[in-house]
Amino acid sequence: MRALTVIAEMGSGGAETVVADLAGHLVATGQEACVASSGGWRVEALEAAGVATLAVPLRASGPASLGCAVARLRRETAARPVDLVHAHNVRASVAAHLGTRAGRRSRPPLVTTVHGLADGDYTRAARVLGVSDVVVAVSDDVAERLVVGGLDPARLRVVANAVPAPVAEPDLRDEVRGELGLASAAPVVLCVARLATPKRIDLLLDAWADVPDATLLVAGDGPDREALVRRAATLGDRVRFLGERRDVGRLLGAVDLLVLPSDREGLPMAVLEALAAGVPVVASAVGGIPVLGPHAVELVTPGRADALADGVRRLLDDPRRRRDLTTAGPLLVRERFSSARMQSDYLEVYGRALEARSRPS
Repeated sequence: MRALTVIAEMGSGGAETVVADLAGHLVATGQEACVASSGGWRVEALEAAGVATLAVPLRASGPASLGCAVARLRRETAARPVDLVHAHNVRASVAAHLGTRAGRRSRPPLVTTVHGLADGDYTRAARVLGVSDVVVAVSDDVAERLVVGGLDPARLRVVANAVPAPVAEPDLRDEVRGELGLASAAPVVLCVARLATPKRIDLLLDAWADVPDATLLVAGDGPDREALVRRAATLGDRVRFLGERRDVGRLLGAVDLLVLPSDREGLPMAVLEALAAGVPVVASAVGGIPVLGPHAVELVTPGRADALADGVRRLLDDPRRRRDLTTAGPLLVRERFSSARMQSDYLEVYGRALEARSRPS
C-alpha cells in the first residue's frame, strides 16, 4: 500500500505527532508513505525514517495557497498514484479531495482525522467532510459534536490519540534544571501549548499570581506570544517562555507538574506524553480530557483562573496525590493509549476503507 498523508504542517503539535507515528509505522512494516505539508522540523526526521515528503502550502490561509496545494497534490499523485489518502482536519481534507480525486476513474479512499474544532465550526465541518469516506474523531467528545453538527454516524470512527512508550533515560532532572537556571528543589510546572487563544495561556498567567514560589515554564510558540510576554511581565522570572521545543521529553523529566488550561481540546498529546512519563497533570475538564479520569488527572473547571490556581496548589502541596498520579499515568497509557493500539486501529480503518472502495457499485 502507498499512503499519502496531508496535513497543514509538521511542527510540534499533537496532530503532527500522530502523523509521524503512523507514517513511520507504515514504512517500518513494508508499506510506502508520503507526508504532504508546509514543512516543519519533523520533516527531517520523517525523511530519515524513510518517509517521503512533499511541500504543499497548507499552513497559509486563503484560496490561493489552497489552489497551489491542490495543484501540487495532483502532480504528485499523477506521477505516483496512491492507494489511500489520510488528511488531518478540514482544510487538509479539502486539498486532499481536490488534489487526488479530480479527473480520476479509480479514486483512492479518503480518511480524515478531526483533532478538535472550535464549538461553532462543527456544523460546517460536518458538511465539508462529506468528501471523506471515513471520518475519524480522536475522542468521543469530538465524535459527538460532529454527529450533532450533521455528520452521518455510519461514516464515523473513534481512534483515540496515543503516544509511544518513553525511552528510558538516566535521571536528567538536575541537568535540565541546571541548563534553565532552576534550583534542584524548586517547584516547577510546565505548560506545552501553542500560544493561541484556545489554549488560554492568559488564564494560566492570571492564575500564576496565586501560585507563590513556583516557576512556570511555557514551551511553545504562536501568534499570541508577544501579548502573553507583556502580560507576564509583573510575574518576573517566575514565568519563562521557552519558545518551540523539540525536547519536551527532557523538560518533563525536570518538572513537578504539567498544566493545560485550554478552553477546548480533542485529546491532547501533551497530556498523554506527561502521563506516559509519570508526570502529574492539572488540566481543564474539556474535550476528551475528562475520559482520562480523576484517578489519572487533576481536573479543573475550564475558564476560571481561581480553579486553575487551586488545582496546581493542591498537587504541589500534596506529595501523596502526586505519587498516586505518577503511578496511574503510565499504567493508563499502557492500557488504553499506547502507540501500538492506535497504529492497529488506524490500519483497521484503512483496511475497511480500501475494502469498501474495491466492492462493485
